[in-house]
Amino acid sequence: MTLSTSADSELRHSPLAASRAIVIGAGMAGLLTAHVLTGHFDEVWLVERDELPDRPGPRAGVPQGHYVHQLLMRGRRTLDALFPDLGQGLLDAGAVPLDWYQSVRWFGAAGWMPPAGEGFVTWSTSRDLLEFAVRQRVLADRRVKVLNGCDVTGLRFDATQSRVYGVTIRPRAGGVPKGAENVTTLPAAFVVDASGRNSRAPSWLQAAGADTVRETVVDARVGYASRLFAVPKRSLWRDWQALVVHGRPPECLRSGTIFPIEGNRWIVTLTGAGGDYPPGDDDGFMAFARSLRVPTLHDAIAFAEPVSPIRQFRRTENRLRHFDEMTAWPSGFAVLGDAACSFNPVYGQGMTVAALSAVALDAHLHVLRHTGDAPGSLALQRVLSRVSRRAWIFATGVDLRQTGERGPAHWRARLMQRYVEVLLGLAVDDAAIYRRFLRVMHMVEPPTALFAPSVAMQVAWRLAARQAERTFIPGRALSRYERQPIGVRKTERK
Repeated sequence: MTLSTSADSELRHSPLAASRAIVIGAGMAGLLTAHVLTGHFDEVWLVERDELPDRPGPRAGVPQGHYVHQLLMRGRRTLDALFPDLGQGLLDAGAVPLDWYQSVRWFGAAGWMPPAGEGFVTWSTSRDLLEFAVRQRVLADRRVKVLNGCDVTGLRFDATQSRVYGVTIRPRAGGVPKGAENVTTLPAAFVVDASGRNSRAPSWLQAAGADTVRETVVDARVGYASRLFAVPKRSLWRDWQALVVHGRPPECLRSGTIFPIEGNRWIVTLTGAGGDYPPGDDDGFMAFARSLRVPTLHDAIAFAEPVSPIRQFRRTENRLRHFDEMTAWPSGFAVLGDAACSFNPVYGQGMTVAALSAVALDAHLHVLRHTGDAPGSLALQRVLSRVSRRAWIFATGVDLRQTGERGPAHWRARLMQRYVEVLLGLAVDDAAIYRRFLRVMHMVEPPTALFAPSVAMQVAWRLAARQAERTFIPGRALSRYERQPIGVRKTERK
């Protein structure tokens, strides 16, 4: 696609620029942002550094795409509203409907969670298929245009540095030299950075005279190894479609999951925290699976046929860029998705937060229709920050305990996790508490639902009982679920 190289003064005032929005990055956050922007601009340009595949498949810009990607229920409902035909399209392509109440077997710190009814259904699919299906629907709108294989090298500001009116881009294809003659300015009335963890927004803003962006990083040194297996035609009896086996910090930091995806395959992801990374060789992968707290996952894949290499991934830190704290913000610009707040992928929150951020952006732009203000503001960044706050607290609450750091945030997380651990111990015998936890985890209900009086009273009673055991019985008394032999399900005991 040929781009104009007119002078900046012409670009700032061109009618075309006034009706155009630019989205940096064509991942899930960028696609969803582009979709909502079509309701407000005549043209929406997606600028993506990768060459986008014409079928579901991996790409360099999404290295985490090889691992389990579970869209939370809140995210599924949001995508249903944005694309009413998406669910059926995914099912037609082989995605698996997965009921978290009934079909996901979960071994937590306290033991096996009970079946909790039915009706909490999400789509189980690869990241490749989900992103491709969304991209098909977004690009079907003629107002959306794509620039593949282009790097965004910077923002264009007006003379006062208070307004963004476009971006500078450079083609990547063919090893184009980095000379200034290959840089083009693409004008727009609004620019959204959805470029992910590698976003350069902080440096672009600082170069324009803005404050240094404060960052909070929580890194539990989590690593993954993932592999695809053909679902065995003949296998041991199992009462699950998906399997989650959690560790029990601090003595066991290893976890593993199996989820069904299109093509009658399992995607198996092993996880290790604190630098205890799962290996990338066949024997090491299986040995790590065997070392989990129950043998169920290892036994399931022991005779399954691998259909992919083992992929490893270790860039899993939680990173929050505090754009909402800045004293000034240029109009015509916004940052969302992983570019603003990225999570340890093990919690599966990124795509849901991206969807909710796109919806919040849409609401912001609808308000501006009545005020006449330029899109993008510090107020918008604060709204987007609130969207991700709940997910940030959930993700870092666990990871903070594993960083080895000490401080107010660590101790708050420790108290919260102690509460949640007791709550999950109760959930082993109480399906209603387990359902409540799942609804909070899937962002359908707020975290305060875990502190409802009826629940908090049971947790307080269990904590008091534990304290009494420690106080009056020599040594450390074990609770009922701690006395249960590791690896023995309650329903399997004779």
